[in-house]
Amino acid sequence: MISSEVKRISNCKVELAIKIEKADLEPIREKEIQKVRREVQVPGFRKGKAPIGMIMQQYKDMIEAYTIDAAVNEALKTAEEQNDLKLVGTPEVKKMDPDEDKNLIVEIEAETFPEVEIKKIKGLKVTRDKYVITDKAVDDTIDRLRKERAEISTVEDPVEKGMILTIDMQEVDDKNVPIVGKNYKDIEIRIGEGKFDPELEEQLIGMKTDEEREISKVYPDDFPQKDFAGKKEVFKVKAVKIQKEVLPDLGEEFIEELNLNVKTVDELEVLTRKQMENQYTSEAEKRFGDDLTTLILQENPFDVPDVLVENYLDHIVTDVKKNNPKVKESEIREYYKAEALNSLKWHYFRDQYAENDGIKVDDTDVDKFYDTLEDEKIKELYKSNPAVFERVKEDILNKKIFDSIVENLEIEENEIVLD
Repeated sequence: MISSEVKRISNCKVELAIKIEKADLEPIREKEIQKVRREVQVPGFRKGKAPIGMIMQQYKDMIEAYTIDAAVNEALKTAEEQNDLKLVGTPEVKKMDPDEDKNLIVEIEAETFPEVEIKKIKGLKVTRDKYVITDKAVDDTIDRLRKERAEISTVEDPVEKGMILTIDMQEVDDKNVPIVGKNYKDIEIRIGEGKFDPELEEQLIGMKTDEEREISKVYPDDFPQKDFAGKKEVFKVKAVKIQKEVLPDLGEEFIEELNLNVKTVDELEVLTRKQMENQYTSEAEKRFGDDLTTLILQENPFDVPDVLVENYLDHIVTDVKKNNPKVKESEIREYYKAEALNSLKWHYFRDQYAENDGIKVDDTDVDKFYDTLEDEKIKELYKSNPAVFERVKEDILNKKIFDSIVENLEIEENEIVLD
């Protein structure tokens, strides 16, 4: 008879005290003797035909090691069943000794799938961003489409905001001597875009092609980078080329070129607004979901066995190396370790939450999903492909769990006006 006692060390680690009675060891030993007899070649005998006594005499230590190993494995399976455990990884034998009656006493430390105790959800505060798309934001987006199709031509006019200026630039010291290594050629600046230093850019306004000019910048004494604090920089610049960007008219020809299945400016504005709303809503929901899971896992901490994290990382390593074989495996594991741990924790938390609240996916849920599909071919694909169908059920379950969790939270809306 095999008996066991379990002591939980943490939510994913247990200590097992297992007793394997002498009577249970003997049949295991007999099996191992026969196994060794079949495997070894004893001089003077055909393989598998050597006398048992000779086998036991010559291979005593091997037989005993095999017997103990097989007995411990069998005892672990029994202990799992007796204590309703799900062990992972390779258990560590801490102690193994026979007692006075020659029963085998084994102490084992083993990792289990995590037990999750849900302590706190109700009342947790999470911020959800809500974007307001203004008319100006829509107009700016359409203007960017126009800029992508703009015609750029070289002009002789003086530089003004909105133009593209190409300059050569040489920094000089306080004696007006060029500084070695500080000469820059063909720097393209879109005046007013804000990517070039505003103080220097302002001094470029009004330049004409081939004109040379000296511009300067003085850093304040409290500038964060001490090497620049209080320093004055002086540059000699030459206007190499001045260009003007001519945007296409916002008319039928431009709208037709976009190939967005709209015909008028009003229709383009409506479509643009809808696309922006979808984009920003999607981004906000992803950020909200990430913040929610982070908060919940912080408030309901538990450990995950290292072996599960490593197994998860094995899959990531395989995927990454398919696209980039030269990346070191150690770097991949280090980079994705936190993500792997977080994903596993959320997986086990989610499953426990669903079990606690009795959240399941039934036929009604699946039928509702099918009702949302207008294309009959796609609907049939979902129904006929078992793998796709299971993914659908998983997605429905995830949404039901997520919605249930959200109902228990205090959500504060953060309105962001896109102007």
